[in-house]
Amino acid sequence: QPAAAPSGVMPSGPMSKGADDQHEAMKRVVKSIYAPTRYVFVADRFSNFISVTDIVSGEHIETLNFSMRPHVMELARDDAMLAVGSPEVSAIEFMNLRTRERRRVELPSPVFQIFFVPQTNLVALGLRDQVGMINYKDFTVRIFPRRFDSDQRQTLINTYYSLLFSSFSQSFWVLDEDRPCIYHRYGGAEPLDAPWKTIDLSRHIGTGSGLGIGVASPEDDLLAMTTDDGSEGLVFFPAQDKVLSTGPMRTVGSTNEPMIMPYIDADSKHVIFADMEGNVSPRFVRTGWLESTWILAGDKGIMFQSFKDPSDRKIVRFVPEVMNMWVTGDSKTALYTLDEGAPAIYRFDIRTREQLPPIRVRGVTMASMLRMGSN
Repeated sequence: QPAAAPSGVMPSGPMSKGADDQHEAMKRVVKSIYAPTRYVFVADRFSNFISVTDIVSGEHIETLNFSMRPHVMELARDDAMLAVGSPEVSAIEFMNLRTRERRRVELPSPVFQIFFVPQTNLVALGLRDQVGMINYKDFTVRIFPRRFDSDQRQTLINTYYSLLFSSFSQSFWVLDEDRPCIYHRYGGAEPLDAPWKTIDLSRHIGTGSGLGIGVASPEDDLLAMTTDDGSEGLVFFPAQDKVLSTGPMRTVGSTNEPMIMPYIDADSKHVIFADMEGNVSPRFVRTGWLESTWILAGDKGIMFQSFKDPSDRKIVRFVPEVMNMWVTGDSKTALYTLDEGAPAIYRFDIRTREQLPPIRVRGVTMASMLRMGSN
């Protein structure tokens, strides 16, 4: 086991005697770590630790340990709840960041995807071969009985489907890796054994490939997804039964570089597809500065591109690979982690496209996944 990580709030400066006593009394009662516009949760790639860092002051706030490697981590955007899972553990861990109360919920299989449902206490889950929901108010679990697996399964640490979730409509969209099919149903108050609708996209995919990864708009307006062989990106409009395609993104079999997770902007007006080739070898796509700029980060650098002007771009090149990227809730700052050097949160001002000083991340070996509660 790794050595215990440091914890506790670092002193931020001198206080008066009365203020200091009050501060210490508050800490003894409960030490909230809920500050959605300030605190970044950074998962370690190799250990069980999650480091909490204040991006305003640069302070290390605390290091959390949930006794599992945090390969899946999400924060509610309108509540003080953190959820953590791992493909190695058949459970999910919840933590109320205000009260610090924790609850581990045992599950039929490990968690691979987590989605918080806004303005509710619900969380949608993608397990190894099933999907379902948890109400974290009373921790009731509803796992739908249908399984999504493959005859080709040789290991227990992966899935053969990808779950897309429309958070406002509570729609589950399951992409079949083996076949060009989407399976759809609603969550919420629907019965556990409610039927799934099969949507066959075979006539739209020339290679006959199954489906890869994707993202859904908050309502049931559109889905953006890739084919499993990485040959093209698709946009599906369920209400119109309409499909748009990027056309061939690469020749199947010519490279082992697949397409990355597509991105839908906040207004559902732009969908961005990319593969892992090109000048930046992209890994992550985000938008920022009031949806005026898209940011592409990869293993050769980071690029800022104007939506309106294709010639308005800036590329900053570096050697390390980007491990993860996040944009702050005010859309002004891009945060990312790298796979080389001391663990740190690297930052860019999206408005000026200038780099800001990095913030050291304490308590982890390699800073990987980034999450905040404000975006």
